[in-house]
Amino acid sequence: MILVDDKQVEALEARRIAEDQDQLNQEPPPTYASLQSSPANGGSPQVAKTINYVSIARSHSSVKETLIVDPTLAIPLFLRPPLAPGETEETRKNLRLESIHGHVHADITLVDDAMLAGEIQPAKRNRRVLMHMKSTHGGITAKIHGPQNRSAFVLKAQAVNGDIRLHIPRTFHGPVIVLHRHGFVRFSDDVSRNLTTFGEVDSTRRCFLGDFSKWSDAGAGWKGDELEVEVRHGNVKIHYDDDLVGAPVKTRPTFLNRVFGF
Repeated sequence: MILVDDKQVEALEARRIAEDQDQLNQEPPPTYASLQSSPANGGSPQVAKTINYVSIARSHSSVKETLIVDPTLAIPLFLRPPLAPGETEETRKNLRLESIHGHVHADITLVDDAMLAGEIQPAKRNRRVLMHMKSTHGGITAKIHGPQNRSAFVLKAQAVNGDIRLHIPRTFHGPVIVLHRHGFVRFSDDVSRNLTTFGEVDSTRRCFLGDFSKWSDAGAGWKGDELEVEVRHGNVKIHYDDDLVGAPVKTRPTFLNRVFGF
């Protein structure tokens, strides 16, 4: 029998608490569905807020948000956050989440365009959701999901020192641009099956997820989904939002992969 003194017991307990806290910090926020059904602290169930033109920037803490984004939601000008440099009212982000010394955790639900079709002005219909997420000394974990007829979205995710893990809708259809300097890029098996890589130059990988034959530069250009990921020191992992937990995340070789050596 091994005898353990009080100091050893205290040290083991402190280590266990630290490990539990670290695991909690690494876990992404609960999904929108779970927030609706699970009471918080025995009280009323929490419900994600429907928002538009929200900007959250923190210097010394993480950003953790669960939100429903409706790009047609009218927000008075005096309540809108200041425009970022180079930004106009036409290019204003519907959602901006930033942290300098912390992580960004986001669970985002996109609204159903079909349900809004008869309620909004024609000029606002089919408006894409513009999102920007950035962490300087941390990482980004974001889950984007919505119904079949969800709003299209454009997401730019940037991490200087940290990993980026994205869970995107299975209905995503559009270009995927990944700029990475020190780290690896991995896609889940299901994403890889639908992904075509066209080249990698100056650490920038250009891909298209879905049927790229539907791409059109005519008129106002592409109006579907777009994803741009930039990491300086970290890894990139991209899944579908309904991939099974623990599903493989790797690059599946394709003809173009073998030709270009990716």
